[in-house]
Amino acid sequence: MDADVIKTYVGLGMGEGIIAGIAYDEARATDLRAIDARHLFASNMTRLAVKRGAFLRSYVHEFLRSFARPLTRDLVDRAMASEAGSSFAI
Repeated sequence: MDADVIKTYVGLGMGEGIIAGIAYDEARATDLRAIDARHLFASNMTRLAVKRGAFLRSYVHEFLRSFARPLTRDLVDRAMASEAGSSFAI
């Protein structure tokens, strides 16, 4: 179910809802209250893929950094230059 729909139902007093933290903006949701429940759920993993050898523009590097701060331009470029099938650790 879409987070906005869940927030709307909660705002109408129809119960509680569980949404991703990124879907909650305290400044905009003045009629809602968030309770941190991260301890109840396992962590999720997000995977990003780029084509080896492709030229990555600055906005792609910024997009990658928005998911993982350690993914600097230099690190991503070195990983993309490594041979296929080789492991590359951050």
